[in-house]
Amino acid sequence: MKLLIFSGFSQILQSTAAIASACHAARRGQRVLLASVGPGHVLGSLLGQSLGSRPMELEANLAALEINALSELGARWDDVRPSLRSGPAAKLRELGPEELPSFPGMDAIAGLLIAEKARQTGRFDLVVLDGPSPEGLVRAMTLPDVLRWLTRLIFGLDRGAGRSRTSQEAAFIPAALLGPNAVAPLQDLRVELEVQRSRLDAATGTRVRLVATSDELVLPPTRTMLTALGLYGLASDELLVSGEPSTVSDATRLEFSPETSKARPHLRIHPLVSSPANGDDWALRGAALYHDGEVFDPAKSPRESAGDREVKLHIPFLDSKELDIALASEEVVVRLGQLRRHVLLPGIASGGRLRAKVDTDEVLRLWVE
Repeated sequence: MKLLIFSGFSQILQSTAAIASACHAARRGQRVLLASVGPGHVLGSLLGQSLGSRPMELEANLAALEINALSELGARWDDVRPSLRSGPAAKLRELGPEELPSFPGMDAIAGLLIAEKARQTGRFDLVVLDGPSPEGLVRAMTLPDVLRWLTRLIFGLDRGAGRSRTSQEAAFIPAALLGPNAVAPLQDLRVELEVQRSRLDAATGTRVRLVATSDELVLPPTRTMLTALGLYGLASDELLVSGEPSTVSDATRLEFSPETSKARPHLRIHPLVSSPANGDDWALRGAALYHDGEVFDPAKSPRESAGDREVKLHIPFLDSKELDIALASEEVVVRLGQLRRHVLLPGIASGGRLRAKVDTDEVLRLWVE
């Protein structure tokens, strides 16, 4: 099953691109689940349907739903609560789903939970997520690092297996003073977030498609967001531009072309019609957008995984002058402008030597010798 995430600075254009793509893929024989991530939903209005949190069959190969992030995460919390049986963590068992707080990135996490459920059913070939916003997607990618930092600072728990001496010495409340049942839920939650983030990695075949206007295309936020997605391991294979081809200059086309750098997305320029319509009209809009071809180019394969002791990050518009790489608490910290990512490379803790290189195709390679 493939996962395709549409994200944009305009929710209407983002939803328009997601619906047209999903309807077109369904008409070409793929079994598609179209899901609106929220928090605001326009999917049902644009389709002329009253959608809920359960998939509604719209036609033979297409189902759609609108995700309630708090409800989805609450259901996941209900699955976790029985494991909180003793120690300080047992008090968390009394926390009901209705008491869970909202937090940045929760919409993206809820969308990934829905995508994983869809994969487990085996009913779908493609899940199309309408949303989250670019900022929400990046925040969701940073959650594992935030939790890792907190659990290491407070309890001395490493992100990998075991507890390093450095972490235990710096901890406010060393995990050695607590029973296994007290820290196990924290470990489980951290692992869960890591697993969710790994499903977005470029090597899995997941793709993010930013949607922008021709005016937004030349503004800094579009490039900045592509850079951020690349830093966190996401692949943006196409950038959908709503407008006439004549509104995009040749210089801009070249700037966003894979001919300039293999890390950069293809530009797909076409007017996106956002008026409500039935499934037939949406499928026609999708056929025009993709020139009656596939939503996923079958010639493009997922990027190969680099290996256990190596990480390759395809980062569009990478400025090596803003790049800073350091070791902190046995992790590799990659800082790029205001962005920061923590990378765990086996071999660092055992004394391996960190190496880093940026090639001409805007690929940052980190490995341990």
